[in-house]
Amino acid sequence: MAERPKALIVGAGIAGLAAAWWLDKAGWSSVIIEKAPGIRDGGYIVSLSGPCRDTVERMDLGPRLSEVSYKFDENVLSDVHGRRLLRLRYKDVHGGVDSLALCRGDLARALLDALPTSVDIRFDETLEDAVLRDDKVTATLKSGTVIEADLLIGADGIRSFTRDRFWKEADCLEHLGYMYGVYDVEGNTELGSDCVSFNSPGHLDVLYRLRNDRLAALHIWRDDGVKLHDRQGKPRVIRDATAGRNITLIKDVLDRAEKTGYTPLIDSLTMVDLQSWSQGRVVLLGDAAHCLTLMSGQGAGMALVSAEILGKELMRTSDVAEALASHERKLRPVIERLQDRSRRMAAMYIPKSTFSYYLRNLLLKIMPYSWIVSWHVNSTKSEIELMQS
Repeated sequence: MAERPKALIVGAGIAGLAAAWWLDKAGWSSVIIEKAPGIRDGGYIVSLSGPCRDTVERMDLGPRLSEVSYKFDENVLSDVHGRRLLRLRYKDVHGGVDSLALCRGDLARALLDALPTSVDIRFDETLEDAVLRDDKVTATLKSGTVIEADLLIGADGIRSFTRDRFWKEADCLEHLGYMYGVYDVEGNTELGSDCVSFNSPGHLDVLYRLRNDRLAALHIWRDDGVKLHDRQGKPRVIRDATAGRNITLIKDVLDRAEKTGYTPLIDSLTMVDLQSWSQGRVVLLGDAAHCLTLMSGQGAGMALVSAEILGKELMRTSDVAEALASHERKLRPVIERLQDRSRRMAAMYIPKSTFSYYLRNLLLKIMPYSWIVSWHVNSTKSEIELMQS
């Protein structure tokens, strides 16, 4: 029996884990390295619909993911004074589209448990250097191990070491001008709805219920880049960002989180825009290649779709360069459309200026609910149609 071609995958997030699964179907073996000591649990809610939903069904993950999915009824958006601006019912917004709402950590855990025996996963390990040749990639790891692979996959997130090693596009990061912080806390806080949001000029705070008497919080605030160095899990950053907005519920949740010594995930809303996602036998997947930001709601889903496309292209041909080119040709139009949507969604949900904020609020008050729903439904359906084309 011929030896399987080998892929070295940097990063055990959604993109890396899904890629290893699909590469196994293509007859490849994979080594995944991950700098963290294990799979990151928790995380904000991601939505899988359309082709993303179809991908997890083809991976036989549908039943497991359905068990851990959330059934949110509505999101109530209020202004900084607590006055309701909009009540969005999820069944209306999704327009009948079959979707799964999942914690990112639950999705990652399901992917990890589904990995076949052809995958070797190593935690507490990083890529130190890699040399690209015509037919191989020679990689040196932090442990001193040297791996010779037929393909190097950078699935190591928006601040990808793999991308920095092989790509020289210094301006590939597009900051949308916002920071975000996400965490969860214990407690039975009464929200009055499955999900509540508070909006003020340049700010959005979202709270939603999780299982086991836990509450998740997401804060997004205007930041044009001067504080990006503060992103390393510093709770004070979120406290400062929410200061000045007299929202008792937000204050109470932050107080409770700080008492437990929480460490929030803090980062910028930044997209990645590259001219090409592959070079020779190196390819970037997921956020490393085309971060959509959480505004799109499709980052995890598109990582799954991308992994499936790559795996099927490697099934179709043994020519790695051809497979990588075809993968990008099929996926890029969808990604560009979703990145445009991220820009529009940020401007709509978190207006930066006071004038834009009050104008948006006025429009929400006078605009028929059916128009707002139609905008969301048509956006979702157009994305699905594009992905299926």
